[in-house]
Amino acid sequence: MIINSIYGKQRFDREANRDYTMPVGTYTAVSEQPLELMKIVYQFINHHQNHQVSRLQTLYDYYQANNAIKKQRDSNNPYHANNRVAAAFARYMTSIRVGYLIGNPIQLKLQDDTEVDDSQAQKFQNVLDTFITNTNADYVNQQLAKDLSITGRAYDLVYVKNGVTDLGLVRVDPEQAFVIYDDTVDHKPLVGVRYYETGILDNQLVEHYEVYTDSQLFTFHSQGGLPQTNSPVANAVLDDTLPHFFDTVPLTEYRNNDERLGDWEPELDQLDALDKSVSMMADFQEDFNNANIVLTGKFSNMTEPKYLLDENGNKKIGQDGQPIIMEPAHPNVDPKNHMWYLEPFAASGGVGSTAKHIIQPDAKYLTKQYDAAGWSTYTNFLINEIHKYTNTPNVNDPNFASNASGVAMSYKLWGSDQERKLQETLFKRGLHDRLNACVSYWQTLNQISDDKWNTMVKANFMPNLPKNDDATAQLIQLLNSTGKFSDETIRDMAEPITGINADTEAERVKDDTQAAKEDDDNYAQGDGGLGNIFATGNPTPAPSMSNSEDTTKEG
Repeated sequence: MIINSIYGKQRFDREANRDYTMPVGTYTAVSEQPLELMKIVYQFINHHQNHQVSRLQTLYDYYQANNAIKKQRDSNNPYHANNRVAAAFARYMTSIRVGYLIGNPIQLKLQDDTEVDDSQAQKFQNVLDTFITNTNADYVNQQLAKDLSITGRAYDLVYVKNGVTDLGLVRVDPEQAFVIYDDTVDHKPLVGVRYYETGILDNQLVEHYEVYTDSQLFTFHSQGGLPQTNSPVANAVLDDTLPHFFDTVPLTEYRNNDERLGDWEPELDQLDALDKSVSMMADFQEDFNNANIVLTGKFSNMTEPKYLLDENGNKKIGQDGQPIIMEPAHPNVDPKNHMWYLEPFAASGGVGSTAKHIIQPDAKYLTKQYDAAGWSTYTNFLINEIHKYTNTPNVNDPNFASNASGVAMSYKLWGSDQERKLQETLFKRGLHDRLNACVSYWQTLNQISDDKWNTMVKANFMPNLPKNDDATAQLIQLLNSTGKFSDETIRDMAEPITGINADTEAERVKDDTQAAKEDDDNYAQGDGGLGNIFATGNPTPAPSMSNSEDTTKEG
């Protein structure tokens, strides 16, 4: 199989992942002039289409196992096997990394703050919880995490639903969106851009542009798809100018790391090498099964030749004085057994030679030797390198599951944890920007107070790890026995075992305590309580309590 080499050259140019910035003065001059702003924005759209979308598409192709080997040219030999086996390694790594980071939903909770009125805090928490539920935010977060793992960047959009005042939340395709930041050290978002095509299949195409500033949404459209010029004013029509009340750009960009690289993007060469190795092994197996057989010796079961006959049935003689053969003798093959019978024969030594030599019968396939052990070693090396440099644990490795203790698991996931911490920090930054937009809108509608709620919300990430309930229960018991940990901390630790939210568990404990108190009060006022004391002078024992609540008094 002929495979074009992909090594020795840069896969993506520097422009493929360029961060977009704009001078503050340039933006300020055109921020209130939609058409003038569109002239500048379109330059970024053109750059995004010509330089960045191809990288994003390539990475999505690898996620779908449409790897580079699928695009290699065919072999020039039509009789040569030409397998192109693409491993779904990228999809596997993304699934592991996304599950580890965000397999458990992110919890957004208010931190304890005595300066905030409890009723207002509860009101805000209710509004936030309703937004998370109604927008299916947990699923959107998983979509974002997947985009981050694949492309290194992800986008979501907060918007007001048509006909109502409720907010919506949607993931936006990185191939159709980007954010332009200012050129200061603050790196503040100035413009969010979303563009997409509509039409009937590939006909009647209309290109739509949504340009978001910190206060307004400008919508444009152009006929015939994306304009082919850097000045789209002639064919880009301003449809509407709408205030959005978010007080920030509602299109939020999330980053997987500072370089905006996907989890396995630096290992694309190793993925290609693995595909090439497996494909060549598939070629070898196919060529081996279709190998040609070589037979030497004399067939002992030859048929008689067929001669050219005259009208009387006699053999016609040729110019060489020999009968003219129409069909030479050939092996008489048994169609049931597919067997040839060979015997030695004497062959001449060549032209002008009278010497004879004996040819021994033999039958063998034309095959090449393949170093299966070397192939296995090389393939396993590539697989281990991919796991190592992407910090993706190999769950199929017997050594991974041989020791599932907490300490052993920590060492095995140490590299993954280092990257997860950074990814978690960057994801929180994106969630904070999303929440900023929501809080501004809710305050505009007077749904919440004017407190700085966005600074009081804490995002809790819980890595999705294999559970060892027994070890967790023992740890909870040990920590609880010290008396140095709060009930809230203990309940948070127990949540993975019970499946009950820590806040819900606290409410249940509160209800149980209140019910027990009411039982005690009813008892004290009945015949078994005070009534019994007045009647007999002897108190009756109170209702039995749990061992943890029993007290014994002596004296």
